[in-house]
Amino acid sequence: MHRQTLLAPALLLSLAGCGGNTPESAPPDAAAPAASQQQAAAGQSDADTGATPQPTEPKTFRDWVVACDNGLACRAVALAPEHATEPAVTLVLDRAAGPGATPILSFSSDEDQTPPLAISVDGKQLVRGGIARDGAVAFEGDDAMTIAAALGNGRRLTVADTAGKVLGDVSLFGAAAALRWIDAQQDRAGTTGALVARGKEADAAPAPALPVVRAASLGGEAALLDPARVAAMKREAGCETDRDLGSPQAFPLDGRTLVLLPCSSGAYNLMMAVFLVRDGKHAPAEFDVPSGMSEEGAPVQNVVDGGFTDGVLTSFARGRGLGDCGVKQQFVWDGHRFRLSLQEEMPECRGSRNYLPTWRARVAR
Repeated sequence: MHRQTLLAPALLLSLAGCGGNTPESAPPDAAAPAASQQQAAAGQSDADTGATPQPTEPKTFRDWVVACDNGLACRAVALAPEHATEPAVTLVLDRAAGPGATPILSFSSDEDQTPPLAISVDGKQLVRGGIARDGAVAFEGDDAMTIAAALGNGRRLTVADTAGKVLGDVSLFGAAAALRWIDAQQDRAGTTGALVARGKEADAAPAPALPVVRAASLGGEAALLDPARVAAMKREAGCETDRDLGSPQAFPLDGRTLVLLPCSSGAYNLMMAVFLVRDGKHAPAEFDVPSGMSEEGAPVQNVVDGGFTDGVLTSFARGRGLGDCGVKQQFVWDGHRFRLSLQEEMPECRGSRNYLPTWRARVAR
């Protein structure tokens, strides 16, 4: 499947069949680059590499879904059981590329999850500990490797709190295949650093350099939008006219004004047409990939529930109202068009709001 189909309305409509009707607003998760990639960036030019974004494709292995972005930052997520609305416990495994990068496993639940937590697989306790981080309990270093090694050899992982109360279980069906896939993507199969496919070779594969997007300097004031101009933009974008979807938002760029124009709406997605205004004229903004729920080649692109903060244009196209499937994007303005700097996806509507990395660029300002 070509990657742009993930951004087409057909994908979001198919995901919408999962049900749910409660919107949840959230920006893309801007995961920090791997330490090795940060070190590489220190000696890398800030010149724009001009790379065409090519988001990778998530893979589903039974009760697990996994993806690695173009910088080989990988994430594996345990899904809720089929037909369950929410998982009792969520488990996310993150691993950066490059020699010596160890996995980080994060557990979260609706129950009190103050560390230490006891982690068991098939009734055998593996570790007890963890540190509180971003609303979850994270395991790193040797403990993380111990848990990761056991995921591929068990059927069920159990999480218990400090008093021994079980917070929930995680299905391990598909975990071995998911972790083996990460080993292969990061060129760790057969090395001492592999999660599952461990061998005797050195873990020496380098982290690939990220593409660079050179962002334009922003400033000035946003233009005033008169009713006639707003009406003209609505006609050009083919917006709904039978109901009020809200007022357009205007933001200053580099002498231009970015306009996010509410254009059409579904049960939980508000499509906003993206225009630029300069010297009393308006035109559709250009993007290096289809944005939001736009079709490739559409004359006017849209973002979904879009916003513009600190020079970053965001879009979050939900597959259903719970927000547990869909596509998140971030774009930056380079003086000519909006460039994709981050994309995360969740193809499975099975309770996890931990989206998978599929594209990342280093933004130079």
